[in-house]
Amino acid sequence: MKRVTLFLLAIVGCMLSAAKAPPAGITIAETDRNALNKKTKALRAKINLLDNHPLLPDVIIFHNAVRYALDDDMFYKKEDVRSARKLLEMGHKRADQLNTGKHPWTTATGLIVRGYRSRLDDSVIPYGVDVPENFTPNRRPQLRLDIWMHGRNNILSEVRFLTERLKRPSQFRPPNTIILHPYGRFCNAYKFAGEVDVLESLDHVKTQYPIDGLRISMRGFSMGGAGAWHLGAHYADQWAAVSPGAGFAETAIYQNIFAKEPKPTWWEQKLWKLYDCPPIAANFANTTTITYSGEIDKQKEAADLMASAFRKEGMEMTHIIGPKTGHKYEPKAKIEVAKQVDVAAINGQEPFAKTVHLTTYSLRNNHMKWVSIHGLKEHWKEARVKAEYLGDQKYRVTTKNVTALILGRPETTDQKDLTCRVELDGQKISL
Repeated sequence: MKRVTLFLLAIVGCMLSAAKAPPAGITIAETDRNALNKKTKALRAKINLLDNHPLLPDVIIFHNAVRYALDDDMFYKKEDVRSARKLLEMGHKRADQLNTGKHPWTTATGLIVRGYRSRLDDSVIPYGVDVPENFTPNRRPQLRLDIWMHGRNNILSEVRFLTERLKRPSQFRPPNTIILHPYGRFCNAYKFAGEVDVLESLDHVKTQYPIDGLRISMRGFSMGGAGAWHLGAHYADQWAAVSPGAGFAETAIYQNIFAKEPKPTWWEQKLWKLYDCPPIAANFANTTTITYSGEIDKQKEAADLMASAFRKEGMEMTHIIGPKTGHKYEPKAKIEVAKQVDVAAINGQEPFAKTVHLTTYSLRNNHMKWVSIHGLKEHWKEARVKAEYLGDQKYRVTTKNVTALILGRPETTDQKDLTCRVELDGQKISL
């Protein structure tokens, strides 16, 4: 019951915070509003006739973007009205193509916008992809994928997100690489539903393009850098590289919380363990981390905190610093970041690593490579596993605050004797 209460408190807090944004936009001309309403309703009628076509979300994203902007007054500049018109034109074109059995955007290259239906709430969520020019369907070998998470924009709307993803090239564009741009459900630093959006858009893009699952990198800048820290730490085994740029990594210091009144309650501080990265820095031992900061950027503080957390775990964090630079990439440093991420992506993730580190505070994030935790002595307190595969079905495992775990076998063997021999916290066990 205590765990359920904590999650409910977290969700309520998130909802209260989200209710303040985005703000109301400008008043648009009544003729524009009427024209957009008419074309939006016409697109809705075409959507209804397509009868749940599997590619229908690729059409619905255009309808929803304009519908939400009309209903919630999310036009912030006159250009947004023009953008809405163009998006509706694209939506009508895709609907007409689907009606004739065509869907050319699924094999197109360059900047493309797509959609999927979320398992979280059955809503249709947009995302962007940047597809390399040499892409062909059923390509072999499969393509590397980089996830790029956008920064904060308090007047972001789906109209603006889709428009940007159709116009602005990706910050990094490695060759033979698809770049995935999750929407993140507005601007919640890729927490809660924003986290789900990243993972679901990744799952969806894997069904649409030939993706090499061992060469996926997690990247972002500013709020996107914060997302890279968070998703990098909690799902480290999924990434060939994690490359946060200038994003916050914890709660109290970034928000300067203890200098304010009222002081945070015990349960608020406990809930920070949902997302704070320094306490689970050991998880980065399972991937390659390349961090960037501008030398005079205030958010360099977060990377310095993470560097200290890495050292406490016996690791040294790669931290590329742009000299005399604020909240942006310094050109030469950006080249070095790209170079090191490219090397890590070429090497790829190692699912059967000989050593796995897993640190967590709840069973929500209980898995790392071939290790999973299934019981804790006390929830919301640090739980750790260090598992080593010694060969010949022999393991050495040390744990903290763990009552049940499962070890996968990282290698197959031709031996007739498949008995596993585990040294668990100094006790020898045969299975």
